[in-house]
Parts: sequence; structure tokens; C-alpha cells
Amino acid sequence: MSGTDPDTDPTSLNPSLAETATIIGITNLKSVGEQPAMLSNLAYSNTITNTNLSQQNAVANQQAMNELGISIVGKTVNKVSDLGPLEARSAVDVLTDNALADEIASLKAVIQAFAAKTG
Repeated sequence: MSGTDPDTDPTSLNPSLAETATIIGITNLKSVGEQPAMLSNLAYSNTITNTNLSQQNAVANQQAMNELGISIVGKTVNKVSDLGPLEARSAVDVLTDNALADEIASLKAVIQAFAAKTG
């Protein structure tokens, strides 16, 4: 030995301290070795999360478009089926108060009556 006291020599370590330093070194080396796998797992997790959010966004947009389509169809049907007073009166006039239509119907009935007698 060199004749120096291990308690006062700054370059020598207590055996328990040396063991602790070795363990810390091995742990750091293990952490550095595992870091690429952990980063790969993190990147994969981020990709899955982004894909999931994109799919949720697409479904939400599709649902909104479906609800908009239902609303448009409902309003269109309501507009077509609800008659106002003017439309209702026009429909009644066309069906009942048309002199030309009455004459045509009368002539058609006469023609059918003559055709039945001769046939």
C-alpha cells in the first residue's frame, strides 16, 4: 500500500460508498439503455391517442351532419304539407269552382252515356 490513511485520502472510498456508487452507475446505465424503448412506447402512445381523437372528431362531425339533414327534411316536409289560407282556397277553387272543368266533365258523361247505349 502507499501508506495513506483511507479515512483521509480523498481518492479512496469507503466500501459501502463504493458499492453505492457502483449501484448508481449500473442504474444510470440501465436507464440510458431503456430510454429508447420508453421513448418508442411514448411515441406509439401519442400516435394512438391522436388517431383516437381524429376518429372521435370524425364521428362528431358525421353526427352533426346527420342531425342537420334531419332538420332540413323536417322543415321541408312541414313547408310542403302545411297549407296556408291562400293555398287551401286555391285548391278548393280548382277542384270545385271551375266552370270549364264542369263542362268537360258533363260532355265526357254524355259521350260515355251514348257509348253505353250503342255498345
